Amino acid sequence: MKVVGFVGSPRKRGNTTAIVNEVLRGASEAGAETKIFNINELGIRGCQACYKCQTPEGKCVQTDGMTPLYDEIFSADAVVIGTPVFMFQITGQTKTFIDRLFALLYLKDGKPGAFKNKIKGKKVITVYSQTQPETGLFASSFDLNEAVLGFLGFKVEGRIAAGGMAGPDSARNTQTVMDQAHNAGIELVK
Repeated sequence: MKVVGFVGSPRKRGNTTAIVNEVLRGASEAGAETKIFNINELGIRGCQACYKCQTPEGKCVQTDGMTPLYDEIFSADAVVIGTPVFMFQITGQTKTFIDRLFALLYLKDGKPGAFKNKIKGKKVITVYSQTQPETGLFASSFDLNEAVLGFLGFKVEGRIAAGGMAGPDSARNTQTVMDQAHNAGIELVK
């Protein structure tokens, strides 16, 4: 089994990275091969709405940091997508990454709006870290992101919403968050 993590934080060693790494550690301990990518470092451009990817074999025509990630996603059994919460929502880096996942769909019979999935049922865990201690405050935003992932063909297996992540080591120092992340990684492999 292969589990790939994607972190949409501008902080390489921040709370989101710590939580995603803990999910991957749990998955690794359960026997999975794991990998992690920091989206912020990859120079991913926004979707250009050219629709060249919208055939069963179609691929995104842009050549940038997203290009190798498609193969990583296709070859993975599960993915972990982590993001800090900025202004009630996912980061711009994470939004751009998810927008580029449009290439995981194609137009059924070439008809606009009639999409089919190039992947189906690939497991995903979402990770949200936020300074706000109330983890339910942004739930509607998280629900929307996970609905988009479901539309793309992913099966959302779980959500980790870590509140009160005010300092750079808040996640590492919050045992309940790290335990939840570790257990999520183990469960992902089952």
